[in-house]
Amino acid sequence: MSRSRMNAVNHKGMIYLIAVIPFLLNDLSNIHASSYEQWVLVDYACRMASLLFLGVMVFKGRLKPDDLGLSLDRKGRLAFWTLILASMTMVYCLASEVLLKPFEGVWSATVVEYDRESAFFLVDMTFGLTLVAVSEEIIFRGLALSALKAYTRNPVVIVLVSALVFALIHWSTGAKNILDCFAYGMIFMAVTMRVRSIIPATVVHFLLDYYLLV
Repeated sequence: MSRSRMNAVNHKGMIYLIAVIPFLLNDLSNIHASSYEQWVLVDYACRMASLLFLGVMVFKGRLKPDDLGLSLDRKGRLAFWTLILASMTMVYCLASEVLLKPFEGVWSATVVEYDRESAFFLVDMTFGLTLVAVSEEIIFRGLALSALKAYTRNPVVIVLVSALVFALIHWSTGAKNILDCFAYGMIFMAVTMRVRSIIPATVVHFLLDYYLLV
């Protein structure tokens, strides 16, 4: 491997690692937060910090929008694959309620739960879920694909590694949710690799979270 190729590998891999760290630390706020509102604000701050970091990397020319999966090409295909991904996600969502039922209630460090009576809840179900979908798809699908492709071209490895990292950032939410996130991570990455855009995954991610929480 040439020195320039090595630099490119290390460059994207390091950016990916830095962008992931706030998500790994974010669950600490859910464990130690004293209120739903406090947890929400810390959650937003962690996500926006990662997005701001990536914005700086794009501004400085160290990343391109395409490195984050922000491609709007092939709009017809994006709509088609959004429908396909939505169907796949719904099938898994319904199946997991049966297949992963034994894991419900198995280990969870999460303390704070969604408070539907809070004034923040409406904001969280609109702006918050949008921020969740956009931030996680940019980092754990778009950037992950670019970073992992610098190390391997094996699609199975890319799908599995990216899904594992995605599952691990939900480490405080319990065994069932971690397994669900691993499965969703594989499904979303498979489609993202197919269309070279995070648009389908972002749309479906938002709709899935809205369905599960509202």
